[in-house]
Amino acid sequence: MTPVGASAPGKALLCGEYAVLEGAPAVVAAVGRRVSVAWSEDSLPMPPEVVATLHLAQAELGSVPGCLTLEVSDLQQDRVKLGLGSSAAAAVAAAGASFATHGHDLDDAEILKRVFALALRGHASVAPEGSGVDVAASTFGGFLRFSRTGDDVTTDALERPGDLVIRLVWTGHAARTSELVGQVHVLRRDDPEGYRACMERLSELAARFALAFAAGDAVDVITEATAYSDAMGMLGAAARAPIVDARLRRASELAARFSGSAKPCGAGGGDVAVAFFVDPDAAKGFEVACKDEGLHPIDVSWGATGVQAC
Repeated sequence: MTPVGASAPGKALLCGEYAVLEGAPAVVAAVGRRVSVAWSEDSLPMPPEVVATLHLAQAELGSVPGCLTLEVSDLQQDRVKLGLGSSAAAAVAAAGASFATHGHDLDDAEILKRVFALALRGHASVAPEGSGVDVAASTFGGFLRFSRTGDDVTTDALERPGDLVIRLVWTGHAARTSELVGQVHVLRRDDPEGYRACMERLSELAARFALAFAAGDAVDVITEATAYSDAMGMLGAAARAPIVDARLRRASELAARFSGSAKPCGAGGGDVAVAFFVDPDAAKGFEVACKDEGLHPIDVSWGATGVQAC
């Protein structure tokens, strides 16, 4: 057995936050910032999602070389997570390294499905509240339409609309997804009608965004992103959770100034905003305005390749 390392990309959730947990479609992109793993003979501390994934890999594939070292700095800013799915990418990279070490080709579509299933189980054992959309992006790469009902997961490759310009901005404030999702779960328990109304609106808009993206209609993508951000704000108000906090609201206001749209990229509460434009010069103006207000543009490439041996 020859130890083989692997890398997996981070993700940016373009639309579908929260609603994806209720079976609505999400559109997600793999970004060109990666987590890489390599085998080590030393006994090293590893994140729990990596430990869980390696245990599952050993049960499915046989023995694995031991511990993994991780390089995650691409998905951090000053050692703070950017909210680009580093834990999911780590689980996928660990699964990929296990399959590659056992001689499996990560370019094989059937092997990729097995990598995804393994990483999904490993990640869910630590973060059971997630949908797995981040695991899918890190495994398959590119742009995806993702949906999940129970254990039934569907991923379809998408092409970015040709004239759609996408930008990411870090708020400078890390958010805890589990806490925000927990507050939304409290809303579901205490006010089921209010929760259902919020989710129906988000689900409708998520489907409309996915249709616009698949149709290549950049103007409609911007319109639906604006509506989705507003609906996320309504969910936050109902759940008394800072889903669209002041930093994210400001990013949205700045994007609108440049004829674009910005929304939380993920659960909200901080982390990153994703912005959409049809004019590259407007996107540049947005980034300059963000810098002036203490928001931090993040340079990424879009539609990155999924998990790879290295």
